[in-house]
Amino acid sequence: MNCYISQLLNFSVIMSTGIRRRHVDEQKKNLLEKENTENEERQRELENDVRLLRPFHWKIIAIFYFLLIFGASFLHKCLPEPKDSNQEETQFSETRAVKVLQELSDYGWKPAGSYNCEELTRNRILKELSDIKKQNENVEDLRFDIDTQYVSGCFDIPAHDTEGMNICYRNVSNVIARLGKGEKKDKISVLLNCHYDSWPTSNAGSDDLSSCALMLELIRLYSKNPNQLNHDVIFLFNGAEESSLLAAHGFITQHAWRHEIRAFINLEASGSGGRELLFQAGPANQWLLNSYLEAAVHPHCSVIGQEVFQSGVYPGDTDFRIFRDHGRVPGLDLAFVQNGYWWHTEFDTAERITQGSLQRAGENVYATLNHLLKSPYLEKPAKYADRKTVFFDFLGLFVVIYPLTFAHFINLTAILAVIVLVSHRFYTKTFLTFLALRDYFLTIVTIAIVLKAMTFMSVFTYGAMRWYTRHWLALVAYGLPSVWAGLSVQGLLTARLAPKIREDYGSTLELIHLTLISGILLVFTYYDVASGFLFALLLIPLIKSLASNFGAWPECPTLNTILTLVISLPGCAMAIYTTEMLLSIFIPIMGRSSYNPEPVVSFFVAFSAACIVLSLGGLVAKSRNARPVNEAGFLEFVYNLLGVLLVTLTILYVFSSFWPSPYRFDEKYPTAKRTQFFHVNQMFYDRNNQLSVNETRFYAISHDYRGAEDIPFVKSDPEYTGLQCHYENNPWCEIPFLFPTKGRLNDRNIRVRAVEERLKFKNPVKILGISKKHGVYMADGKGNIEYSFSVIGTGQISVYVIPDPTWLISNTSVSEPKVPQDNMFLYFTCSTPKNICEWMFKVTIKKTTQTPSDEKPLLVGISSHHLHGPEMQSESIKNMISKIKENRVHSPEWTVTASAWNVDQVYNYF
Repeated sequence: MNCYISQLLNFSVIMSTGIRRRHVDEQKKNLLEKENTENEERQRELENDVRLLRPFHWKIIAIFYFLLIFGASFLHKCLPEPKDSNQEETQFSETRAVKVLQELSDYGWKPAGSYNCEELTRNRILKELSDIKKQNENVEDLRFDIDTQYVSGCFDIPAHDTEGMNICYRNVSNVIARLGKGEKKDKISVLLNCHYDSWPTSNAGSDDLSSCALMLELIRLYSKNPNQLNHDVIFLFNGAEESSLLAAHGFITQHAWRHEIRAFINLEASGSGGRELLFQAGPANQWLLNSYLEAAVHPHCSVIGQEVFQSGVYPGDTDFRIFRDHGRVPGLDLAFVQNGYWWHTEFDTAERITQGSLQRAGENVYATLNHLLKSPYLEKPAKYADRKTVFFDFLGLFVVIYPLTFAHFINLTAILAVIVLVSHRFYTKTFLTFLALRDYFLTIVTIAIVLKAMTFMSVFTYGAMRWYTRHWLALVAYGLPSVWAGLSVQGLLTARLAPKIREDYGSTLELIHLTLISGILLVFTYYDVASGFLFALLLIPLIKSLASNFGAWPECPTLNTILTLVISLPGCAMAIYTTEMLLSIFIPIMGRSSYNPEPVVSFFVAFSAACIVLSLGGLVAKSRNARPVNEAGFLEFVYNLLGVLLVTLTILYVFSSFWPSPYRFDEKYPTAKRTQFFHVNQMFYDRNNQLSVNETRFYAISHDYRGAEDIPFVKSDPEYTGLQCHYENNPWCEIPFLFPTKGRLNDRNIRVRAVEERLKFKNPVKILGISKKHGVYMADGKGNIEYSFSVIGTGQISVYVIPDPTWLISNTSVSEPKVPQDNMFLYFTCSTPKNICEWMFKVTIKKTTQTPSDEKPLLVGISSHHLHGPEMQSESIKNMISKIKENRVHSPEWTVTASAWNVDQVYNYF
């Protein structure tokens, strides 16, 4: 009986289970049929909605942005053809200017104080000036004066390009020409400035002999046409800029002609040719900027460049600051900024300057100067020094300029309009607004995740800088995944929406985008940052939102697409153009930056990519997207991201297999790794005046993020080790810095090893403590010590003053610090035929506590740099450079350019 009941129960369970399974299967079938029905209805609804964009429209969008990218790149590199001189001598001629430039460049390395600088280059410029004067001595009304100056002085360099230092110079040379009309000197003049000295291991073809050749050509033109000289023009050829702006300081603070200068144009180079950029103007003086903007034949300027440069982000400084701060004169700062790979290297020669560069710059400067000489504001420049302006060139086609106050008005008006529109949208369609806000920020987060992953993988798999030679690889590494991930995520999010709400959803998404741009613009406006004009241009699509709000925007998808692209053109074009400009300037700079460059480059690329993607969000939402809802979930989102990363990394891996090194040696266009080598005799004394270290060391310094281990012969040599400081409280760690640039280097950038070759100098460096006077400050009763020193060394001496932790530097004979310092960097330079100089200076240190004074609380280090002459480079350095040149022709890994010289260094306590 029990068996029968058990069988019956089992049968019942089986039957009920089967019934449930059939019921579940029926439910699944019904759900599937329902989903299929909904998808079919959605598909029909999408097919029937004529307002939605089709693939044809996205082809138009793709073509539009491809043309925009390639067009911006073309216009950025576009240069005029070099011209010959005309019969009237009114046309700037690159053909004639480059002949002198080539000759000056061929004199080789020419640091200030060297024979090549002080004799060959300086005398050649003087000869050219004398020849021009003689050729035009019969020209009516021409006044042509030539002067030379040897000048000495002291001043401070504030923290900007370097950490800040105090400088004294002696016997620095200048060559000056002054042209005017009539016998009597005008009391008003305009200054043009270039420098003919070079970095110790550079020919200075572009930096800055190209500017000097340009000025010589202008002198030829004005000598033939003195009627153009409504006021005098002073041409300053200064002989010491690379050694920290010395000659400009000597001229503007001591020369007799300095008081008559009302404005200046400084000509510089941090690259080799290309379009010169007006990157600084002022201070204030709108009329001065207008002279360039109204007259320049090929204007290229941006207030972004001015604000970036003055922020200190850009590693460099020019004579502009000297004329502005020490001469109180307003001016313009123009510089070649393209092809920065060769700046301060052996590759900066005249033949590598891009043809047409000098023609373009010459025509611009000539036209600007002519306009400036006719300006009525030149007589009282200070009267018009009251406005800050926004200025930029649009794709190099024309210039836009307006007062910053007007920019604020436009910005705030647009921001207010956006606030009104988004508030109305939030009030009328609250849920849709929150939905669009969520999706918008999900898109931004997606792009950020992709960029973060790509920057990490780039460093992890390649060691950074794969784009250093081939800029387009930055677009592949960061632009492609940003656009791909952003658009695909927007497509997934849109697929989850019902077709009937996508129109409003797209409009709301566009409003959210404008709100973010408005927020950024508001911050720029609040802090008076003129570069906010870029975000103001990105707000122009506000026109579409206003028109849509009043029902005036067309629903036709083709017309909608075209009009959307047209009103997006100014903002996106300037974003792409700015990215192209920044990449061409900053990628070579990454070769001399010790910080990880990947985030910087990825940000530049992602800025344009994000501008494109986020501005297209509304069009994505209004496109025919037939993806089923069940295929637009979280897993699809993750798979999408992984697919983007995998495909991009695969593409980059393929490219990397072709080009395993970021560097390339090509005689016409080398992109080499920047390095610095010091061969140093080092003598370190302890507090008992006992010699504790007497060695010769070789310092290998890599200027880029890849580090010193990336130098082939350093990596393969186990004798090279990391840096170990001899003195605990020495912030410079005994590295023989020429200038205080320790902040540019990390531990990975420096390797050092002992070498057998002991340097034998005819005149070893000497430091003598002449006197030491103890005293007490009456105000607080704390002790102080005044030292007098004598230093004998080469024409370039770096002094490191380091008191013990309980002492501070309160004064020096070079400069009195505004607040007591815990260390100071002093730089002494002079020009003498034998390259030997003696300097006397004083240092006063103050006790920070009232405890008894220490016996020897001051550590002083001296580095005597041999930057020219027969003792500049040892046999070890010469052999190393020879090996580099031999190997880099065949191996990209050996593509290295080296600045290298001998140093004599001593440290002692006093």
